Amino acid sequence: MTAPDPEPSRQDIVDLLTEVGAYLHARSWTATIYVAGGATMALLLDARTVTRDVDAVFRSDRGQLGAAIADVAERHGLPTEWLNDHIAAVLPSAEDDEATELVLPGLVVLLSSERHLLAMKMLAGRERDVPDLVVLFRRLGIITPGEAVAVTEQVFGPDYPGHAPPVEHLEALAEDVLTRLRGTGVR
Repeated sequence: MTAPDPEPSRQDIVDLLTEVGAYLHARSWTATIYVAGGATMALLLDARTVTRDVDAVFRSDRGQLGAAIADVAERHGLPTEWLNDHIAAVLPSAEDDEATELVLPGLVVLLSSERHLLAMKMLAGRERDVPDLVVLFRRLGIITPGEAVAVTEQVFGPDYPGHAPPVEHLEALAEDVLTRLRGTGVR
C-alpha cells in the first residue's frame, strides 16, 4: 500500500487497522481498541471522507499494540500518533453496549455507538464537530435541543464530567445543529 493522504480516508483507515492486526497476528497477539471520533464517523456511518487520525482507547497490552502502530506508521510515513488514545480522558465511564465490533486478524475494533459519539461530540462542542452532529441528530431522530442534552447526560450518567460545559451551552450548540439540519431540507 502506498502512503495514505495526511488525512486518511475510510478505506485508508481500514487498510491501516488491518496492517496493525496483521503485525499482531503474525506474533500470535490480539489487541482490542475502542474507536470514537471522526474515524467512527468514517468507518461506521460512512459519513465522513477523511479524518486526521484515529482516536481510540487501547484495551490491550500497550507495548504490543504500540509496536504494531509504530511499525505501520514508519512503513507509511505517518505520524507516530496516527492511532492514539488521547480520547480516553473524555470517554464516558459506562460501557458502550451498542458498540459495533469489527474483527480483523489480530485486532478487534469496537466502534462507538451513535449515542456515545453524539454525547462526546456535544461535550467537545467544537465547530468542526457540528457537521458530524448534524449526521448524528438525523440518524438518532433528535428534533429538540433538550433531546440532545438528555442523550449526553444519559450516556455520561453520574460520571458527568465536572469540566463539561453548562447545559445552556449544550442547548445552544444543539440549536445550531438543528438550524443547520433544517437548512439542509433533509430530516
